[in-house]
Amino acid sequence: MADAKRGLLQSIMQAIPVLGVKKEEEGLPAKGPLPVHMPKAAPYSTRQGWYTHRIKYKGMFDLDGFYKTMALWFKERRFELHEKLYKSKPPELRIEWEAERKRTSFVKELVFVYVHMWGDYNVEVIQNGRKKKMANVRMIVTVDGDIEAPYADIFGQKRWTATNIERRILRVFQRWIILREVQGLYWDRLYYELYDLYGTLKEFLKFGAR
Repeated sequence: MADAKRGLLQSIMQAIPVLGVKKEEEGLPAKGPLPVHMPKAAPYSTRQGWYTHRIKYKGMFDLDGFYKTMALWFKERRFELHEKLYKSKPPELRIEWEAERKRTSFVKELVFVYVHMWGDYNVEVIQNGRKKKMANVRMIVTVDGDIEAPYADIFGQKRWTATNIERRILRVFQRWIILREVQGLYWDRLYYELYDLYGTLKEFLKFGAR
C-alpha cells in the first residue's frame, strides 16, 4: 500500500511542471556557448540644480559688440571658447558657442550659449555722430552649463567606460567619493558664474531684453 502511494505521488510530481525551468530551457541555444547577461551601468547626470535660462530680446543691438562681450567674459575666466555653429539664412541666424575649462584632470566645466535671431543685420544708424551698422532683430539667447567628470582624453575617447567593471567602479566613485566635492566646490562656483554671464548679457542688451 505504501509503495502504491509512493508511486502515485511520484507520478503526480512528475506531471506538475516546475515554474521557471521550462522557460529557461526554451531560451537556451542548442549548441554553442551560453549567453552571459552584462548589465549596463546607469547614466550619470552632473546637473545639480541649474536649469536653462533664456533671454528674449526685440530691437536694435550691436552684433559685433555682442561677440566682443561674450569673448571677453570667457577670456577673463580662462575658458576655452569654441563656435560650434554659425548658420545664416536671412532673415534667420543661428549661433552656438561652447566653452570649457578643465579644473582638474578629472573635472571639466562646460558652458553653452545658443543664439537664435530673426531680422535685419545691416541697419545703418547714427551713434555718437558716426554711422554704424546695427541689427534690428527678434532674438532668443539660451544659457546652459554642466560639469563633465570624467571628461574624454586627448583622443576624444571616454574614460572609465570600456568595460562593465570600469563603469561600476566609476559609478561608486561618482556617488560616494567625489559627489560632495563636485556639488560643493565645482558646481557651486559654476552656478554663480552662469548667473553672472546671464546678467552680463542682459546688461548688454539692456531695456530690450526680458
